[in-house]
Amino acid sequence: MLDSQKTYATFDKEEISYGIEHLPEQAKIAWDETRELVIPSNYRNCDRIVVVGMGGSALGPEIVQSVFFSKLRVPFELVRGYDVPGSVNSRTLVILSSFSGSTEEVIAAAKEARRHRAKMIVIATGGALLNFAKREHIPFYAFKPGDLAKEPRLGVGFSMVGILGILERAGLLKIATSEVKYMTQAMSDVVEGCRLEIKSEKNPAKITATELKDRNILIVSSEHLAGSAHLMANQINESSKQIAFSAEIPELNHHLMEGLANPDGEFAKWTVLMLKSPLYHPRIIKRYDVTATVFEKQGAEVIEYEVGGGSKLEECGEVMQFGSFVAYYLAMLNEVNPKEIPFVKYFKEQMGK
Repeated sequence: MLDSQKTYATFDKEEISYGIEHLPEQAKIAWDETRELVIPSNYRNCDRIVVVGMGGSALGPEIVQSVFFSKLRVPFELVRGYDVPGSVNSRTLVILSSFSGSTEEVIAAAKEARRHRAKMIVIATGGALLNFAKREHIPFYAFKPGDLAKEPRLGVGFSMVGILGILERAGLLKIATSEVKYMTQAMSDVVEGCRLEIKSEKNPAKITATELKDRNILIVSSEHLAGSAHLMANQINESSKQIAFSAEIPELNHHLMEGLANPDGEFAKWTVLMLKSPLYHPRIIKRYDVTATVFEKQGAEVIEYEVGGGSKLEECGEVMQFGSFVAYYLAMLNEVNPKEIPFVKYFKEQMGK
């Protein structure tokens, strides 16, 4: 079905591949550009990182938080809302992330962070947030996505690696250029195997999308892949117009499995996509097979994706890239335009009144 002309009825090849095949290029541009950032030396003395972002602009920071959980030398917190924690002070680094630069929650949080005398950095394409940074003499990374991404969820390469670059330049995270290069190569490898012209029987993203069609979707991950799994769920919701959630092992083993029994028969409508990695903790690896059996006993279909990167960052990039393809091929199967977000647009219009 994915290779039939019917599924392309509402958008052409360029629209389908828009922003997806260019994720590795986004990541490379963001890393190269953040090499030029000049960040005050006293930012190195921060003892806490708080990133404020919403929607797609929060996904990049969340991926960084997942991948570098054990490497960050100070606590890292992600805030999705109007306020910053009351404990923010002059030794806190607050990173304000907004693709458009006009996200109302992030702008409100910026004013709160200034009131708390926090050290701040802005990452945006423009808008009121970038004007705020310039007016207040706050360091900023103003990326220009151009044709590579016109929407936040399609610009996660800029967002994720932009945050990485900021943290490295601020002296709060050690990461080499070679590590980013290996990640972008892992992403490029996925692109080569999942391009639109690759037939369904040989294209893992098309195969996965076909298995997910007409199903409620639960994406299961752990540790360094949790942020990438959340990105994949968000993209399926927004681009494919199909319901998807993400959950983590081992946390879901302590409650979620019992909640699947009722309503009776409801979980039989679900497909669980399990992201398996050889880099997980050994006990977590063991949990995957047992958890899959529990899901099947509860009536769900279970499919697996074996992640094969050589490092946590490479695996993160692989899942980011693969999930983006799956969401768009699922949009094709659902015969919806992935670029249109009518309910989000309606909501914003109503909130503006």
